[in-house]
Amino acid sequence: MKSKSSINLNEPSFYILLALSKEPMSGYELTRNILNITKGRLEVRTGTMYPTLKKLVDFKLIKQVDESSQERNKKTYQLTEEGKKILQHEVDMLNEKLEEVKLIMNETYGGRGI
Repeated sequence: MKSKSSINLNEPSFYILLALSKEPMSGYELTRNILNITKGRLEVRTGTMYPTLKKLVDFKLIKQVDESSQERNKKTYQLTEEGKKILQHEVDMLNEKLEEVKLIMNETYGGRGI
């Protein structure tokens, strides 16, 4: 398995982990949830969703959960402990970047923006 610093999450992977931090979901539920989280900005289509879910399972960041009452062929996924750590690491990195942007913007434009 890759270390925290060597896992490069693309945008769909990040939002899958973020959505699963709330509760286990199916691929379809993830698609709808991500669309909602991003206010329609990011639509993760089937051709991206399922290969990304497989990659995240392979990296042990998420796992498929068994639900005896689930519909036929509907797979539900949940975040693993490693997935939680990676998500927190990504959030921390984003916060650092945001602070850097704020600092530069404040120095350059006096907090007025571009």
